[in-house]
Amino acid sequence: MGKKRKGRQARPQQIEAWLTQAERQVMNQAYESAVQISRRVLRHVPEGSKSYGEAQYYLGVALAMLQDFEGSCEALSRALELEPDNANAWYNRGLSYRFLLRTGEALRDIEQAVQLEKNPQARSVYEKERAFLRDLVDKQRALRGPDCTVDRLIEEQRTFWRGVHLMEAEEWAEAESVFRRVIEMGNVPHQPWGNLGACLIMQERYDEAEEALQKALEINPDYAIARQNLTMLPVMREKGPSVMRISDPLGGRKPRQDLLFAE
Repeated sequence: MGKKRKGRQARPQQIEAWLTQAERQVMNQAYESAVQISRRVLRHVPEGSKSYGEAQYYLGVALAMLQDFEGSCEALSRALELEPDNANAWYNRGLSYRFLLRTGEALRDIEQAVQLEKNPQARSVYEKERAFLRDLVDKQRALRGPDCTVDRLIEEQRTFWRGVHLMEAEEWAEAESVFRRVIEMGNVPHQPWGNLGACLIMQERYDEAEEALQKALEINPDYAIARQNLTMLPVMREKGPSVMRISDPLGGRKPRQDLLFAE
């Protein structure tokens, strides 16, 4: 038995009507409405119930289309706990992981979707995404050296995002420690060095920050945010770090309307 929700329980017929409405709103691209309806269902059904899993699925798809990719992954993960054979949920979570730049986990999810999908048309879509991600992941692994496995790439990307979350919480010392762990994994791209530089700036450790930013630019001379922060270092040394810029780790990526929510 799942954990029951507090308050008045809706009738099963009402729950089914809400779920049908949530699905319709997703199909009609009314994503904010789909989120509201899905969350309404979640307030009225026991955790672990079939309806709970369905509501989490629609919630996850709608959140992805609203660019809340982390919320989407969380909801779809809960849906998959209850329905691990749902190829659509694996596929959609894989896409959300891809937009979060967590490509290793994205590939694993899409591979699972391909394995489970019985519909030839949907399977063809999943296979194209798998081919794209395999190529991307292979290139990322090659940049990191011959010993970089998919599992190591996943660990690196998960650790990087823990650092990003700590930066968002302005936990600069903790974030610094996390980015140093990422860098210790070896042959990492420019972003961890740039984020490390930002954390050091916010702790007013400017000499160390300068070294980190220069390292980021050695790896990627076109890393504009690192170059701007490096240029502004003299001002920061005098006036403090309030003028520092922190880049969007997603780079403004947006989901394609035709990719999410495969039926």
